Amino acid sequence: MEKGKFQTSRFERLSYGGFFLGQNIIYVIPFQFLAYFYLEYVGLKLEDVTFMLLIAKVWDAVNDPIMGAIVDKCNFKKGKYLPWLKVVTYLLPLSLVLMFINPDTSYTIKLFYAYATYILFDMIYTISDSPLFSLSTVMSSLPYERDILMSYGRFAAAVAAILSAVFMSIKEKADWTLTVVIYCFVAFLFMFPLQFKAKERVEYSRNKDITFREIFKYLFKNKYLLIYYLGYMAIGSTNSLQIMAAIFANSNLGSDTMVTVIMGVSILPIIIIAPFLPKLINKFGKKKITVFCSVATIIMCVIQYAAGYDNLIVFLILSAIRVVFMQTPLMLYGMFTADCIEYGAYINGERTEGIAFSLQTFITKLSAAVCQTLCLALLSVFGYAEQAATQSAKSLHGIWIILSLMPIVGYAIMIIIMGIYKLDEKKVEEMLEHNKRRDGNV
Repeated sequence: MEKGKFQTSRFERLSYGGFFLGQNIIYVIPFQFLAYFYLEYVGLKLEDVTFMLLIAKVWDAVNDPIMGAIVDKCNFKKGKYLPWLKVVTYLLPLSLVLMFINPDTSYTIKLFYAYATYILFDMIYTISDSPLFSLSTVMSSLPYERDILMSYGRFAAAVAAILSAVFMSIKEKADWTLTVVIYCFVAFLFMFPLQFKAKERVEYSRNKDITFREIFKYLFKNKYLLIYYLGYMAIGSTNSLQIMAAIFANSNLGSDTMVTVIMGVSILPIIIIAPFLPKLINKFGKKKITVFCSVATIIMCVIQYAAGYDNLIVFLILSAIRVVFMQTPLMLYGMFTADCIEYGAYINGERTEGIAFSLQTFITKLSAAVCQTLCLALLSVFGYAEQAATQSAKSLHGIWIILSLMPIVGYAIMIIIMGIYKLDEKKVEEMLEHNKRRDGNV
C-alpha cells in the first residue's frame, strides 16, 4: 500500500492515541507508586504487601482470557469494542482514586480495603485493555496503518511515564489522594473523545455460534502468539526500573522527589524514538529490532552497574541510553499480537482478536505481578526496612542490584525466544491478503 494512505482520519487516530494516554496514566501510577504508598504512607507490612500484590494480580490475570473470550463472543448493536470502552472511560479513573485513599481505621481493615480496591481496579482495567487493542484491527484493514495506530498507543504510554515523573513533586504540595485525583481528571479528558470519534469500519466474517471452548482451542493453536509471549513474560517480569525508582530515589539518593528526575531523564528518549517506530519496522522488521535492543540492554545493564550512581550525571546519562533499548521491545508487543492474530485467522479460519489481546493483557499483568513480587522479595532478602530513616549498606547495594542487573535475565530469554519465532512482515502480509480474500474484503 501507499504509506501515506489511511482509512482513518487524523483526529480519529489522535483520539485512539489519546485513550491510550489516559489509560496508561491510570496504569502507570499504581505500577510505580502503589507499593511505596502502601509501605511508607498506609503503613502496611512488607510481607503483607508482597502477598497481596501477588494474589490480587494473579487473580486478575486469570480473568483476562475470560474477558477476551467474552469480547469475541459478544456483538453489540453499536459496535463490538467501543461499548466496552465507553463504560470504562468513567469507571477506570474512579477506581484508581478509591485505591489511593488511606482509611483512618485499624490495620486489618486497611489491609482488607487495599485488597478490595486493588482487585476492583484491576478488574475494571481488564475490561478496557482487550477491546482497546482489538479496536485497531477494525478501524483499518491496512497493516501499516495498524502499526501506526499501535505506535500512537506506545507513544502515549511513554508520555504517560513522563507525566508520572512529576507525581512525587505534586504530592509534596498536595496529598496522595488529591494528586491521584488530578491525574485521573487529566486521564479522563484524554480518554473521553474516542467513544465519539472512532469507527469500526472493517467487518470480518465471524461464526456467531462459536463456543467458548472453541475460542480457547484457537488460542492454544496459535503457536507464535504463545511463543512470543513467553519472551514478553520474561522481560516484563524482570523490568524493575519503574517499580524500584521511588524506593531507589528515597533510599539511595536521599529524596523521593528525585524520582521525577530519574523517570524524566529515563523516559524522555522514548518520546523521541516512538514516532519513528513504524519506519524502523518497515526497514528492519520487529524481530530484528527486538533482538538488537535485547542484546544492547544486557550490555547497558552491566555498564550501568559497574559505573554506579555516585556520579549523578553519569547515572542519568546511562539510564537514558539503557531505557531506550529496554523499552523499545515493549513498545512493539501490540504489533506482534496483531501479526499473530492474522496467523491465527490463517490457520484456524476464525478471527479471535479478543482472546489474543486478552493473552497480551494477561501476560502484561502477570509479569507485572511477578516483577513486583520479585522486587519486594529481594528487598526483604537484602534487609530493607519499611519506614526507616536510613537503610543499611547491604540494603542499599541490594536495591542497586535489583534496579540495574535484574533485567539481564529477561532480555537474555527474549533473545532465545526470537530464535524460535518465525513470523516476519512479509509472511504476515501474505496471510492478511489470504484472510481478506476468504472473508470477501477484497
